Formats: sequence, structure tokens, C-alpha cells
Amino acid sequence: MELLDWLKERFAWQDVRLVNEALVETEQGRKRLRYWSDKELLDWHIEWRDHCRVTPFILADRMIRATNKEPALEWKDGWLTVHDEVTGTVPSKEVAEKIGLMIGTMIAFGLETEAAVEPVVKREPLYAELRESLPILPQEQHAFVSSLVREAAVRRKKAAALESKLADERLPLLDPLHFSKETRHVYQVMIWQGTMERPERGYFTVRSFLESWLEHYGKDGCLELWKGMQTYVSNEQAMLLLAELLKPYELDSLVTLLETNPTDAAISGEINQLVAKWERSKELVALLSSSIDSRRRVMTS
Repeated sequence: MELLDWLKERFAWQDVRLVNEALVETEQGRKRLRYWSDKELLDWHIEWRDHCRVTPFILADRMIRATNKEPALEWKDGWLTVHDEVTGTVPSKEVAEKIGLMIGTMIAFGLETEAAVEPVVKREPLYAELRESLPILPQEQHAFVSSLVREAAVRRKKAAALESKLADERLPLLDPLHFSKETRHVYQVMIWQGTMERPERGYFTVRSFLESWLEHYGKDGCLELWKGMQTYVSNEQAMLLLAELLKPYELDSLVTLLETNPTDAAISGEINQLVAKWERSKELVALLSSSIDSRRRVMTS
């Protein structure tokens, strides 16, 4: 096949077998193929993978260099990159601090880098749209959701005040974080699985990761994760993360559900999930606020 012969030549492999359109088997192990049509996006993904690591514990899934030392090669109407395919187990909370260090290095790099790639559009909470939907809620849920909308407005105001105070601070450009597939073990090293997605400007993706980590590993696991992160995160950046945690995104899924003419049972189920997310957000806000206060006391003592 044309692709297999081309790969043999470009990477000096002797034996290449196609597993599927995204995987090949070689004498050096299984490799993942990624196809890119956007050069600016590709360059961004090469750059952050090359720079972000926690030696010797965590490495990003970097682009394997071809025989010409290039990380990406032109292929048909775009570019192709090759990565080691790693299928080891996902690490647990025992390595939380190291994973926090990796996220911290990504934040630090995302603050320093100048990239031509266009980030995804920054989203805002949709809670205000619930005011129009309140009349259709069952009576027993109307008052409860109304109280959440009021509290959401207070949270959004606090977040806006923090962001206004820190308006001169830059926000990091980050590869989206996905809790379920971020890291894999190979021998004693963890491989950080990057995406092919557009980067995000700001802390929304970090917030989502922290929420999932708290849900799975609890407060202690979250504190260990933050212990690693804060090595690279200044007080000002921590405050911007706090502002993101304050934003009431938890109500967005209810807004979306109410647009589909749902049953009372569906609404009730969604509200139960919403409350759990709301409590996790409050716990994260308390955890981060306490950490920021502790750091300030240490710095001023």
C-alpha cells in the first residue's frame, strides 16, 4: 500500500502493518497516525507537546521524528504525525501531585507562548435563560430553581469582580483536558495524551478536570492535585481559576433540557444531578480560596 511504503521510507521501519486507518504495527511497537489539515493548529500541538513534561515521571505524547528530524510530514492535502500508542492503565490518585505538576507546566507554557492558532470561543454561563423557563417547572421545583438562579447571579457577579481586578493578567492557552483519557502508564513513565482540538484560552478546561477529579478522588485527592499545580501557578492566576470556578455553569444542562419539552421525571433527574455538581463547585471554591489565603499568609509572615 502507498501509505505503508511511504511510512517505511520516512521512518526507516522495516516492517509496517496496517491495523486500521489510525493505527499501524511496526517492529518498534504500535503507532498512532494523526492527520491534520490546519497548519497553525498542528504547529501549536507540536510546540506544547515538546515543551510540557514532568521529568522523569510524565511525558506528552510527542510527535515521533522522521528520518529528516521533522515532527510532521506533508501527506496528500495535509500533514501526518506519528505517535507511540500507549494502552497502559490510567493512574490513580496516588500520582495526583505529578499530574498536577503536568497541568501546571501546561499553564505556565500557555501563559508564555505566542501562537497563531485561533482558540475556541470562550463560553459564558446560560443561567439567565432559566428565568423565562421557570413558569413551566413543576410547582415543587419552581422555588428551588429560582433560588439557584438568584445564587448563580451572585456567583457570576463575584467572578466578574475578580476578573475585573485582574484584567491585566494574561490567561493561558491550553490543550483541552479530558479526565477519562489524559494519562497512560508505560513501564514507570506516564504518557500524557494530548488532543487534536483547538486550544482554549482560560481556565474552563481546568475547572472541568478539577470537578471530575473531586468526584472520583475526593477532597484529599484534589488537594494533592492542586499541590502539584500551584508549583507553577501564581496567586494572580489562582484567582483567575477561582473566578472560573465561581461561574455557575452547572445550570447550563437544565437550560438545554428545558428546550426539549421534557417530562417531570426528566426535569427532576436533571435537578438532582445539577445539585451534585453545584455542591462540588462550592467545595472546589472553598478549597482553592483556603489555599490562596494560606499562601498569602506564608508570603507575608
